Amino acid sequence: MSSNQAAALAAGLPKLLLAAERLAHVAAPGAHGRRRAGPGESFWQFRHFRDGDESRRIDWRRSASTDFLLLREREWESQASIAVRFFDTPGLAFRSSPALPSKRERLVLVLLAVSFLLLEAGERVAVDGVTPPMSGRHALPKLAQALVAGGEARSSAKTRKIFFGDFLAPAPVFSAPPGGAVVQILDPAECDFPYAGRMMFTGFAGEPPIEAPRAENWAEIYRARLAARRAEIVAAAQRSGQTALFHRTDSSPAIVLAALHQALSGAPPQR
Repeated sequence: MSSNQAAALAAGLPKLLLAAERLAHVAAPGAHGRRRAGPGESFWQFRHFRDGDESRRIDWRRSASTDFLLLREREWESQASIAVRFFDTPGLAFRSSPALPSKRERLVLVLLAVSFLLLEAGERVAVDGVTPPMSGRHALPKLAQALVAGGEARSSAKTRKIFFGDFLAPAPVFSAPPGGAVVQILDPAECDFPYAGRMMFTGFAGEPPIEAPRAENWAEIYRARLAARRAEIVAAAQRSGQTALFHRTDSSPAIVLAALHQALSGAPPQR
């Protein structure tokens, strides 16, 4: 991220944090406070004894008042459960229309919104390689500031991760425990290649421009290469047990956020 981009992001953080919180409530209303059984100290519920359960977990006093053997379950108390990783590349500044957000703007919005949901659920969230895991609602502004300021912190190999980027360069290795996600965010023009006639395509980070005398002749080859890259990303995600998600900046961010929240809720956190 360039210094100008970082300054623009920092200036807009208050509005961005508010937008992320609103998006979280739209995408997953009532999702805060997820609860599940697991190791911890807080009582959650009683349930009937089943074959395979350990007899030492039976609550004999409560069972004596019923016709069933009852187990006392505790609520899962997660530790440093998720880190978000932002693959920042020059191409994230692209937007094909002034009416659309840039890929970077949409990426940061979804990243902060899912972080808000996780923090509300009692999880601990880190910016991978930048901050240590943090908890509580006060952590969200710190995570946002970390995206701007950068820094360095060690990342636990046992921590689930969410990888964000456009991944148009060769797909990275998504090294993380199973149960995380990979979110690819693209502009609609990158998906559809709607160009025709004589076009001059300019690159990022000093890449030379490319001239297309009849751009429509490139469309089929381009879309095939994009589909192949998408397949590479899905395969790389699946190899490490991650859920691969795709998002276009001309669609509602609530859709990908809801899918991301569901994917993360379906797997227990790593200890």
